[in-house]
Amino acid sequence: MFKQIATGFAAALILSITTGQASAILLDFETEDDFVTPLINGQIIDAAFDGADLEFGNIVTISSTQIGPGGHLGVTVFDSDAADQLPNTQDPDLLVELGNILILQNDDSPNTANDTPEGLRYTFPNDEATYNDRGSILFTFNNPSEMTSIDLVDVNGGVNMVVTLTDTNSKTRTYNVPSMWTTDPTVSPTGYQTLLLNTLADQPAEPNAAGGDATATEDLGFGPAAVVTLDIAIVGNSPSGGIDNLVFIPEPSSLALLSLAGLALLRRRK
Repeated sequence: MFKQIATGFAAALILSITTGQASAILLDFETEDDFVTPLINGQIIDAAFDGADLEFGNIVTISSTQIGPGGHLGVTVFDSDAADQLPNTQDPDLLVELGNILILQNDDSPNTANDTPEGLRYTFPNDEATYNDRGSILFTFNNPSEMTSIDLVDVNGGVNMVVTLTDTNSKTRTYNVPSMWTTDPTVSPTGYQTLLLNTLADQPAEPNAAGGDATATEDLGFGPAAVVTLDIAIVGNSPSGGIDNLVFIPEPSSLALLSLAGLALLRRRK
């Protein structure tokens, strides 16, 4: 049996090799996927918008797609803690006290600054909210993995999300998350809800939210332990919102490579 626990900055991941099984990995976007280098508010982590500084790629690549005819400005870090943002936050709907979350940056706020060592960041991070600029956040895994769960933020007021898992044979499992599946944190906390990615059962909205259940469908023969991409489409008439706390389990054959990378314990923010 081999077990490695690293305890550096924002210790972020437990990787255990025990009879060929791995414990779950949690990405909370407090650090890059070296689980050491911190991420900051407004930091661009989408290579299409800042290819000079790649924050992810050790175990997963994070990118975006354009769905609408306009265009967002890529995957960006947003600090959702009110104490860090107020009184100057661009979007109080995102203040859900989860620390860093990921958003698609609004193209109405393109001003950037170049920080050392973080690289390029948006001066005023804010999620996209225009129908023509809707898009998706895309995770591409270095090794096939099993998805467990993800937190969806601010799914209300004209936004819905479509979460698609694709396996090594291009078969899919799709979750349709309706508008009002979460509350608005400026009106009724908490403003986010965890979507389980390892079940086909209907999943109710956040307590006090007015939306219906999230529902799931999948292709015949879909391989839940062989997922290679995870796509979170943020759509609807006013496609704002964000994501956090992605939990997944890598395939056993990738464990040795991950342990050699020196990955650390990732603890969910409380």
